[in-house]
Amino acid sequence: MHSRTTTTIEDPKNPGHVKTFTFDLAYWSHNGFQKDKDGVLISADPTSKFASQRDVFHDIGRGILDCAWQGYNATLLAYGQTGAGKSYSMIGFGADKGIIPSVCEELFRAIEKQERNQEYQVTFSMLEIYNEQIRDLLSRTKKPGGLKVREDQHLGFYVEGLKSVPCENYAQIEKLMEQGTRIRTTASTNMNASSSRSHMVTTIRFKQVFLDRALTKQSSINLVDLAGSERQKSSGSEGDRLREGSRVNLSLTTLGNVISALADAALRKKVPHIPYRDSVLTKLLQSALGGNSRTTLIAAISPADICYEETLSTLRYAERAKKVRNKAVVNTCTLGRESRAENSRLLLGGGNSGVPGSCDAGQAASNAITLQGLGISDKHASFTNLDGKVTVTPYSKCKVVINGVPITTRTKLQHLDRIILGSSSAYLYIGFPLERSSEDLSRFDYDFFQLERAAAEGVSVDKLGAVSSADGQADPSVLAVFQDYIKLMPLVAEANQMSEELKKGLEMELKVKNLASSDSRGYDLQKEVMVKVTNQRTHEVWIWSKAKFINRKFLMEELYQHFLDGEDSHVAQEDDPFWDPAEVIHLGSAHVWLQSLAYCMKFEDQVEFLNCDGLEEAVLHVHITPCSPAGCAHSEEDVVIDPLELLGKRIDFQIHLVRCLGIKWLKEDAKRGIQMGYRIYDLPITLYTKPVWKTVNPQIEETVQFAAFSASQEFLNYLQTNALVVDLWGLQAHTPSNILKITQRTAGVPSAREIHQMYTQQASCDREFAKALKVFYQSMNMARGHFLRLRQCKPPEDDQMLRPFIHQQSQMLKDFGDLLESSLWKLKNDIALIVKKKREYLLHVRQ
Repeated sequence: MHSRTTTTIEDPKNPGHVKTFTFDLAYWSHNGFQKDKDGVLISADPTSKFASQRDVFHDIGRGILDCAWQGYNATLLAYGQTGAGKSYSMIGFGADKGIIPSVCEELFRAIEKQERNQEYQVTFSMLEIYNEQIRDLLSRTKKPGGLKVREDQHLGFYVEGLKSVPCENYAQIEKLMEQGTRIRTTASTNMNASSSRSHMVTTIRFKQVFLDRALTKQSSINLVDLAGSERQKSSGSEGDRLREGSRVNLSLTTLGNVISALADAALRKKVPHIPYRDSVLTKLLQSALGGNSRTTLIAAISPADICYEETLSTLRYAERAKKVRNKAVVNTCTLGRESRAENSRLLLGGGNSGVPGSCDAGQAASNAITLQGLGISDKHASFTNLDGKVTVTPYSKCKVVINGVPITTRTKLQHLDRIILGSSSAYLYIGFPLERSSEDLSRFDYDFFQLERAAAEGVSVDKLGAVSSADGQADPSVLAVFQDYIKLMPLVAEANQMSEELKKGLEMELKVKNLASSDSRGYDLQKEVMVKVTNQRTHEVWIWSKAKFINRKFLMEELYQHFLDGEDSHVAQEDDPFWDPAEVIHLGSAHVWLQSLAYCMKFEDQVEFLNCDGLEEAVLHVHITPCSPAGCAHSEEDVVIDPLELLGKRIDFQIHLVRCLGIKWLKEDAKRGIQMGYRIYDLPITLYTKPVWKTVNPQIEETVQFAAFSASQEFLNYLQTNALVVDLWGLQAHTPSNILKITQRTAGVPSAREIHQMYTQQASCDREFAKALKVFYQSMNMARGHFLRLRQCKPPEDDQMLRPFIHQQSQMLKDFGDLLESSLWKLKNDIALIVKKKREYLLHVRQ
């Protein structure tokens, strides 16, 4: 690199064959550096061409920040072969911070220096694409099959269920980045000991609120660290690495095809199709590649001669990308949405003129105030200005919400009251001139209205348990759940309105799954937003995930649009987005603590089933009784003082579910039924009671005896610290038989003999596994002996003896390889046989 813009590459196999590429910037970071006192790499001397991380950030990172402050979307892509420095440029290493942390840190530094009449909101998300599957790097759980990419006619492609965490300072983002980077998929190759095997997309959403101008600017910053564009020969990839590498290269090839098509389009060539949909990566980068974004590509290359082909390929890739032209626009909007002008005409006009009188608001053209929006009736509400007081009165059953609280009668309005008409049309009431002062009106944005509605419904960050009592820090995962709740509130309101107008008879309400639920040790379970759907006519209930609800709402809107256009909105039941087959509903959980068993004491109690809101759903009467192998209850003489007295001994006990009392599910509809299920310790299956129908206080009377043949310390600890979690399930009259799997497995609860067989089978598998490992260990000892003998052999000084020595060494090496291969093959087959037997047995148990 002889200048800051050109790169020259020479073919090592054909000296003199030189190619030169010109880019906006070219950085040399291979040598000519030293460490400063903080461990940061800097130029070794004034003549060095070395470009530091600070230089790269100054040229590229600050440009990204400038775009964000102006309201443009910005994207930075890092492309290149494994080991060339993509992740180093984006994330950094040690004291040398990359572009991503530097951008985040500088963003918050700049925010702190801004004027007080502006507000800022920053949210952070982080995902990886690995083998064409998406994983949320900020989530504690890995969803099987990955998150799904959905398409919205306004938003384009987006990742369903991806967490976007609000952040107030750089320290919070730094913590999230550390978490995400730690669990990102990496694997060792010859090119790089910690080579990233996935694409990583970090997104920072930055919103500016200008309070004095009633204006917002929004920017989405996408920082993309692409997986290495590796080849098998140079990277040493094989086996799983080779298979995943083929998917990585397929993804990058698709990205190249998109860039080529866009480059041709920029040159006004005829392009029939741009293949955004051919990979997950290009779907998510559609806007960044050819839409509303200012996009920069970093092409990371290696100076090594063995990397000539990969380096040349990367430079050509970047040259194609340079031809693409995007059309970025500033993302701004005025506060109050389309309602602001109408609000001024309605409320400010009446107040300024001082005239006593009434005017109607609604969709009809005859109204003094014409409104549009879902849930707005022809005559929706009447506003009255009388004796210096303004009141609002809803017509009939029209929906009017004041400061988050629904009203049904005439209500006096106060200055800065928040009004929602219909499903989600939001307005701010501005009082008479004497009531006004220099208030900050810009804070009353759409999110403010929804937060207020959530608070009125009893949902807040505190109620969700987002703030830990120990350190006072907010839990990002719970904050994300609260954010989901706020975003879904207006969508649920709109869905309910469409259901009402289409006469579907459904009522949808937001719930927080596991709001008051805990695991067997009493720790909180991960919370998530769900939608409870109730058919008002049949009393059928469904629980929809956030993703399912959003998909259904898209379909509802299509059906509703046909209705508005006067077309036939009737569809077959199986195609109706407002219908689902009846399903089993989780009603709540009861915790029965097992500590008494550790002392051989009988336990009898009535415990509450708590639903997702933490309210009592029913009461369970339960007995837990230590007993002999024959099932005879122990007496008080068998009680132990110290649980360690039971160590290594056989423990038998019975769990007796006596009855269930006051089941609300059955009080609401007598045709329903219930069933209970639980698992204990390491039992591989869930045990279920027989279904009971049409009884509010059903007798269960089911007993199961369990046996621990040699009580381990782990099992005794389990008894002392864990609870038996009994789940209560609601059955519905029209539930198809293929859905009621839990009832079909309860022709009889497993007997003590069957449970004994389960533990015997487990012990047998453990013994066979231990035997296989012992044989493998012995084989490895033999292989180790071969290897040590190989190391100790020294070549003879006599040249005539060298050939026999090499022959002997080759034979020993072959023997070593054969032994190692046969040992691994035997271990693999032994384990496969054990796994097969265990699967066959579990299948038999389930059947």
